[in-house]
Amino acid sequence: MTDYGLERVHAELLEVLADTVRVLDANGLPYSAICGTLLGAVRHGGFIPWDDDVDLVLPRESYDRFETAYLSQHGPGFVLDLADTWVPRVRKAGGDAFVDLFILDPLPKHKFARTIKLFRLRVLQGMLKEHTDYSRFSSGRRLLLRGTRLMGLPFARERKLAAYQRVARTGGESETVHMSNGAFNLLSMAFPRDEFAALTSVPFETLTLCIPQNAATVLTRLYGTDYMTPPPESERKPLHLDRA
Repeated sequence: MTDYGLERVHAELLEVLADTVRVLDANGLPYSAICGTLLGAVRHGGFIPWDDDVDLVLPRESYDRFETAYLSQHGPGFVLDLADTWVPRVRKAGGDAFVDLFILDPLPKHKFARTIKLFRLRVLQGMLKEHTDYSRFSSGRRLLLRGTRLMGLPFARERKLAAYQRVARTGGESETVHMSNGAFNLLSMAFPRDEFAALTSVPFETLTLCIPQNAATVLTRLYGTDYMTPPPESERKPLHLDRA
């Protein structure tokens, strides 16, 4: 197997993940692995060998309770970072590896309201971005990112984060939810409200994680029907820790 040089990162991630899951389980808070962590659990029984973070998803109520509980129940040396990005992250103090916490909020039923919510969140994400590798985006997306970045400069980061949280929670009564703090491509992905209600436990390295009982449906939506086939070697690269 190719050595991706992530053994130390994976070891640190397991520590952070273990502390996160310990508090979630102790308080009876539902969560699920999502994105690369869900794919790794199903396809590899643990980390995707070239992955460099952990992704969990929580219903809004579960996340709100976790945020309060973790402040007093976290293990020594672990922190819940609410300021680095609009995505809450659990990490070791001073560490590089992190567990991203994605939050499920209502996606409005009506198309116009849905479009407005997603637009407002994307603008706020652009306003909050501080270190962007513009070369990864198309010319149109680069223009949008630069423009929203400039829009955000006059405002304090705390004010922009508070605005993001207010918009994220909107949506009213809807049978559809989305990861309201997901990146551009994840933000608009719709899930039935009960998609993450029925969970099962699976091995993940030395731990046990919750995943949806219908994990195949979720993974197909995220990655397509061939999600069990790894990508070409040229595409097997860490996505986070190599960024400036």
